[in-house]
Amino acid sequence: MVLSRINLENACELLDTIDLLKTQLLKYGIEKGLNDPNTIQISEQLDTYIVMYQKKMAQK
Repeated sequence: MVLSRINLENACELLDTIDLLKTQLLKYGIEKGLNDPNTIQISEQLDTYIVMYQKKMAQK
């Protein structure tokens, strides 16, 4: 099945968000440590977006 333009754009937006969160996670992890509340919060957000992306790709 081919992704529609709207779904494709949504998938691209999810990937952009995932990349942004990865960068933030690395930054906070290095600066504040892995047990810092902000680092943990970003990690949890990243997990959420990765799951959303995986579900969207499974719908193909």
